[in-house]
Amino acid sequence: MARKEEILTSAEARGYLKIGRTKLWQLTKDQMIPSYRLGSSPNASLRYKRSELLRWLEKNRLMPTDEQGAGNGNGGASRS
Repeated sequence: MARKEEILTSAEARGYLKIGRTKLWQLTKDQMIPSYRLGSSPNASLRYKRSELLRWLEKNRLMPTDEQGAGNGNGGASRS
């Protein structure tokens, strides 16, 4: 049986991402994170899919310095 997608309100999305209201709005407005508007009004409520927020987090993961530079000690930059 397929698992139902968990839909989050803005408050729940903020809690899940552990960010504030302003940061969530900025990411939403700039279309950095996927969101869904309930209705056609600019003031309509927004919803977020938990799986898409997790995918966004994973896509934006910072790699440890030793993985970025492939072990050359200078973060991947070459010096002449």
